[in-house]
Amino acid sequence: MERTQEFYYEPDEDETLSLAVVSAVAEAHDEDVIEQEWRISEDINTDALDGLFQEHNLKMTLQFEADTTTATIVADNNGNPMIKIESHR
Repeated sequence: MERTQEFYYEPDEDETLSLAVVSAVAEAHDEDVIEQEWRISEDINTDALDGLFQEHNLKMTLQFEADTTTATIVADNNGNPMIKIESHR
């Protein structure tokens, strides 16, 4: 049976969203960001991801599958993103 664990990551103000997702996935898998095998650019257009939340004025939710995880990014009423990682390892 597959085990799922949830992890939450709140990006720093100056951190790009794509870097925050990479950091969140690494943290969820207890891996170092630099040494993890998953490369975000193999699954996601990082420029598009960063652009979606760049204005910080949209309330939205984005969900995608990557590296045995489900990543959900939710922007609050002020457009500030929170990343939820569901690890399926």
